[in-house]
Amino acid sequence: MKKTLMISTITALGVLTGASAAQAQNSDENFEGVKVGVQAGWERRKIDETLLPAPNSARLNDKSSGISYGGFAGYDAQFGSFVLGAEADFSPNGKTLRSTLPGGGSIELDSKWNASVSGRAGVAVTPKLLAYGRLGYGVNRYTVRGFAAGNDTAVATDKVTGDGLIYGGGLEYAINRNASFRVEYRRNDNEASLGSNQVLGGLTLRF
Repeated sequence: MKKTLMISTITALGVLTGASAAQAQNSDENFEGVKVGVQAGWERRKIDETLLPAPNSARLNDKSSGISYGGFAGYDAQFGSFVLGAEADFSPNGKTLRSTLPGGGSIELDSKWNASVSGRAGVAVTPKLLAYGRLGYGVNRYTVRGFAAGNDTAVATDKVTGDGLIYGGGLEYAINRNASFRVEYRRNDNEASLGSNQVLGGLTLRF
């Protein structure tokens, strides 16, 4: 009887120890699962390019800084300390770039929205801190307008969807397994020499 009781106790302790170890291991996976989030920060955008079809072509050379904001959704998979993920994001705001033309008149590029899909890979340097890099593809929808001197009505208009490479990296800190903060630098290189540098902070919720 005593021998049976001892064996049962040892077995129970082993099961509990194993469960605790598994739970501890899973609790370290703070960057796993489906996620949604919001992000906002600072953006500096610039362009130096000849735009609009001939004969209304004009050179636009300008830069502008301001707030950028949007949302994102994706999925991360964690393998020990390594994290791989995919993400899509959308930003409904943009910047307007303008140049005054020789002899009068002006040209402007009015960004309407930006979107991207990207992959990221990183290493959890601690159970709650992830360092990662990002690489992907982005699109930018914008309208280009040309104005004659002293006229507020555009004499030429062109709607364009530009695309290009996005890349960058950042740090993400897990508050718990369901929420985290991140800070990220991101570079966007669109066609027609339109580019931007962004520093974004974000809040992520995981499911």
